Amino acid sequence: MRKSNSVFKFVFLGLILTLLQILPLNNTSFSQTTPEKAAELWNLRQSEIQQLYQEGNLEGALNSAQESVSLAEVAFGSGALKTISSMLLQAQIHGELDQLEEANQIYQVALETSVSAFGESDATTLSVLDNYGGFLNSIDPEMSEPVLQEALRLTTEDDPQRAARLRALGLNLQELGRTGEAEVMLSEALKAYKKVLGENSPETLSSMADLAQLYLTQGKLKPAQELFETALPLMLEVMKKTSFLILTSKENLAEIYRQQGKFSLAEKLFLESMQGAVAEYGEEDSLVIQSRSHLAQLYEDTGKLNKALLLHQQVYEADLALLGEAHPNTAGDLNNLASVRRRLGDYQKAEKLFRQSLKVMIAALGEETPQTVSVMNNLALLLENQGLYDEAEPLFKKAFAISGKIQGEKHPTSLALLNNLAFLNESQGDFKRSEMNYQKVIQLNTEVFGENHTNTIANQNNLAYLYLRDERYNEAQPIFTKVHSQWSKLLGAEHQNTLKALNNLGRVQKSLGNLEAAEKHLMEALAGRTKVFGKRHADTLRSMNDMGELFVVQEKLDEALKMFQETLKLEEEVLGENHPYTFETLNNLADLLKIMGKTEEAYKLFMTGFERRNAFLDRVLWVAGDNTRQSYINLHRPEQNALIRMLLSLDDERTARDLFEVSLRRKGILLKITSETQQVIMLSGSPELQAITEDLTQTRKTLAGLTLSGPTDENRKEFPKIIFDLEEKVNMLQLKLGEQSVRFRQSTKQVTVDEVVEGMGENAMVDFMSFRGEDDSLRMLAVVINAGEFSFVEYEDLEMISAIVMELREIVQDEGAEDEDIKSVAFDLWETLWQPLTESLGETASIFISPDSLLNVLPFDVLTDSDDSYLLENFDLRIISSARDLALDPLLAAKGDLMIIAGPDYDSDKILKTPAAREVNHKRSRSVVRGARMGSGLRGLNFDPLPGAEKEGEVIKEVSDTKDRNTAIFSQRVAEEKLLREMSAPPEVLHIATHGFFLKEDEKLKKRLKGLSRGSSSVPPPADNPLLRAGLAFAGLNANASMLGEIDTDNDGVLTAMEVLSLDLAGTQLVVLSACETGLGEIHEGEGVYGLRRSFQEAGVKNVINSFWEVSDAGTQLLMTKFYDKLLAGMPAREAMREARLEMLDDVQWSAPFYWSAFVMVGRNT
Repeated sequence: MRKSNSVFKFVFLGLILTLLQILPLNNTSFSQTTPEKAAELWNLRQSEIQQLYQEGNLEGALNSAQESVSLAEVAFGSGALKTISSMLLQAQIHGELDQLEEANQIYQVALETSVSAFGESDATTLSVLDNYGGFLNSIDPEMSEPVLQEALRLTTEDDPQRAARLRALGLNLQELGRTGEAEVMLSEALKAYKKVLGENSPETLSSMADLAQLYLTQGKLKPAQELFETALPLMLEVMKKTSFLILTSKENLAEIYRQQGKFSLAEKLFLESMQGAVAEYGEEDSLVIQSRSHLAQLYEDTGKLNKALLLHQQVYEADLALLGEAHPNTAGDLNNLASVRRRLGDYQKAEKLFRQSLKVMIAALGEETPQTVSVMNNLALLLENQGLYDEAEPLFKKAFAISGKIQGEKHPTSLALLNNLAFLNESQGDFKRSEMNYQKVIQLNTEVFGENHTNTIANQNNLAYLYLRDERYNEAQPIFTKVHSQWSKLLGAEHQNTLKALNNLGRVQKSLGNLEAAEKHLMEALAGRTKVFGKRHADTLRSMNDMGELFVVQEKLDEALKMFQETLKLEEEVLGENHPYTFETLNNLADLLKIMGKTEEAYKLFMTGFERRNAFLDRVLWVAGDNTRQSYINLHRPEQNALIRMLLSLDDERTARDLFEVSLRRKGILLKITSETQQVIMLSGSPELQAITEDLTQTRKTLAGLTLSGPTDENRKEFPKIIFDLEEKVNMLQLKLGEQSVRFRQSTKQVTVDEVVEGMGENAMVDFMSFRGEDDSLRMLAVVINAGEFSFVEYEDLEMISAIVMELREIVQDEGAEDEDIKSVAFDLWETLWQPLTESLGETASIFISPDSLLNVLPFDVLTDSDDSYLLENFDLRIISSARDLALDPLLAAKGDLMIIAGPDYDSDKILKTPAAREVNHKRSRSVVRGARMGSGLRGLNFDPLPGAEKEGEVIKEVSDTKDRNTAIFSQRVAEEKLLREMSAPPEVLHIATHGFFLKEDEKLKKRLKGLSRGSSSVPPPADNPLLRAGLAFAGLNANASMLGEIDTDNDGVLTAMEVLSLDLAGTQLVVLSACETGLGEIHEGEGVYGLRRSFQEAGVKNVINSFWEVSDAGTQLLMTKFYDKLLAGMPAREAMREARLEMLDDVQWSAPFYWSAFVMVGRNT
């Protein structure tokens, strides 16, 4: 709160009477004067000092004060009360002249003199402490606190000054930001004043106002309101109605009413306070300026934006003249101006003002202050309004964290930030997290403000809007109806919020098919917004787009076309090309043009939207965590599906190449971002990136450990929240990693179609891509590139293809299946999936394949053609994750050796014998005695020995020895997980022969997680992360299983796919996962398989060989022996694997696809 300068005028006499300050300089000019004469001269000096002080002649007053001290010493003695009073007065004047060292010295001498003369607990000494504390508080509140604490400590319960000392300390603590302690002190002070002076004394009422002001600062509006409403009538009985205390109390009560949404009461009091302050103190008084600022905010709240802008400008100009541009009040004025500019849709001016305000506020007050947090929130909100989520998210999160720390979660600023974070989650497509945050902020706002407060109503509106976007129309409609009614009564029909609710209600009615009601609401909202804001405002443009959508549903296509065209033009001018509204209108217009048969216009607009969205995604995905990235992709996939459908309907020479461009820019984009981030970390050498990476690794380690252990009795209730918070931290650290990586991104570039074609060489390519039809059914297409020519195939029935893929996988895994049975199913799939491609592929035998959807787990080589031949026999099929992999790889190849980990001893008790494990076991024994149950998690894992895997490793070592290759092999007890964490450098080739696992979604883990979440409505179930359900087994797993999550996860015997992400395998050319089901995982539309293979690729591995099913030891050994014999002789890995398979196919004993098709190599062009 701003304080009036008038309060500090002419307090001279009070200072003397209450011993305000001190001076200890000896003046010998009066040494010969008699005590009687000195006393007479001392009295004259008091009048002289008062006159000089009132005239503003502080230098003259100081000279007289110095003489007064000398006279007092002669007249009364050095330890007399009047001498100490004179010293305090001299110190005060030194202080006002900014002669702080002199003042401080005199205060200390006065304090020593008083203690010596009267003792430390005497009233005189306590008064010196009071005044010394006041002096120090004006310099630095931290210096003042111990002095004020000491004064209070020495004060007895019955001391009349105890109330004043409680109050002084309370105000000091408030200034230090320790509001909880301040509240205790000011409450005690008020009780003391009431006891000593009664309810109606000015001191009691002033104390009441102090406590109420503190409550207001804390956001405790109800107790603040009650105190001010109690105090004001009593003040009017004993004070002038224009007294400073009454005017400030009115102003504060008006601000409470404003925050509570009681706008008419607030306006009346603001005007009374402002008019009284102008009359009493003049236009430039700080109370006048504050009242004017709060009145402007009220007009902003009630939609009177031009009146608000005018008042805020007046306040800014006054503060600029009085305080200068570097003062926090001036910065606050810039923030207020920017807020109105934002609401008027003038984003460019608003952003400039917000950034200027934030810069000044941080320089003046620092980051961790309420004022800075408010500006940070407002700037983030503006960036979010413009669709700049990558810039808004870190600002919101930073502001929210600071606000919670310094003000608590129930403070209005913290609540506003939580609402804004929920809106950001919604904009990013993370509807689940958004709904959770909206529900939480509604609950808290209801507790703090009540159900009918504007903040609570706004939160309800936002939740309903989320339901609208999530197509939960029946849930949205009643909320919008209630919100519109509440806002109409509270704010009036033409207020911005009321019109927003009306428009949203119209959108819901349209979606529910109630077109007559929809048209009525949408037309009223558009007319109201146009009248209040004009056409060049975001709200009006929102309404125009919604009317266009209604016209389409009503089949008024010409009217819709005109509306969309006008809206898009205005949005591009006013909001910019990347604003969400602009994208929405552009997509609506493109769809309409397609419906109207204006194909060329529609095509151009679709491609414009595609390029803009690519730029948008390239910006935001880098500075987001994995969960947020996935939400962005899901949110904008319908837009991509519409583009694909448009290109397919075009069906001309552009279609295939443009479809391939879509695949190139969008398919596997999340793997691309995470891999490039790893490259940037490695190439940049940045300490900041390394620090974030280490924190991320540690958090993933903790998350993996808890997931492995499952809940225990100690953490069972909190377990879902613990997991959720850890996943939030992982997402936040990934965001920070991306944010810090951006400046090092020169190492990455956008791959072009021509670069991919060049990288293919003489080979052909088939790029499969899933998409959704108009009816939302999942469909598939394939782009074929051969000899520089592009063509495409559209598959009508992906469901049938998926069914045959599953049937083929099932029969191939049957070791005893007959060849003719296998080939029958394999031919059905060849006929459905591959034959349509043969014309475009021609005679080309070497083909790159980029699968999608369920084709990610299809062994393509098994498909059987019309000549009864496997594709393996006639084609060299090369599986890649994305067509981008055919462009040059910026990562240098690792120069390490061949590393083999094979046949671990799962029963090894090496870890169990360590002191840490014995301590865990000791604690668990005590828990069992008390009846506690162990956690579940992955502790049920148990694996049989794999002597064949150990033999496999030995055979590969023998082959490598014949080729003079440096090879390290680790088996049995030394085949530990930590080997992969302690490598001095990445190996060139890594071979792991062990048990692998992938828990499917409907197995134990998901059931456990769902069961945990049933009892809690406020915390969502932990994300069922597929990277925590896939893993490899190492030495000691069986022995350690019961303690998973309690012992160090770096060497517990389980390496999850999430832990793989933290391994240093940058540049490793090949990883062979000779373990069952390492090729499986959770299939994500357009993103491939989330499992071990993906994790190794993200960790920097170029090519991964993994398995689709478990194969016999003998069959695996034979395949791997043949493969390594060729690989280590210099044959490229892909060719070596194909040749090894062909040799097995030619051997009757091993010719079944069960043996040779289980392993597939996925990676880049080598």
